[in-house]
Amino acid sequence: MQTDQGSEDPITGINVTPLVDVSLVLVIVFMITMPFLVEKGLNIKSSEQKIVPTSSINEPILVEISGKAVTIEGREAAPEAFVAVLKKTMADRGVYAVSVSPSLKTLHGEVIAVIDGVMTAGAQNLNLIEPEEAGNVDK
Repeated sequence: MQTDQGSEDPITGINVTPLVDVSLVLVIVFMITMPFLVEKGLNIKSSEQKIVPTSSINEPILVEISGKAVTIEGREAAPEAFVAVLKKTMADRGVYAVSVSPSLKTLHGEVIAVIDGVMTAGAQNLNLIEPEEAGNVDK
């Protein structure tokens, strides 16, 4: 009995087809997921001027963040009702400028969530205040 096996030499070349297939699939996956990984940024103008307290009715609405608690003009607001309470406060006072003062121990994500809520409520001007300026320092 004779078998036709052709040549009995071992295959020494590397088959690159599976490598190319996997590489192309990874490129497509990264292209699809990349837009979701890009973070949104805020344009913040830095100023060397110190905040001068004024005693006018047009003074910005003060939002303080201490830990998980958020207060608007000294009244604590529940996280789910924060935007509605801020909208009502802005409409009652006729002022659409808001100053946000996070305590030193507040996490960055919590500050950004409050800023998003302030912008959702319709604030036209947003000020970030150092905790010491607003007296919002955790002890």
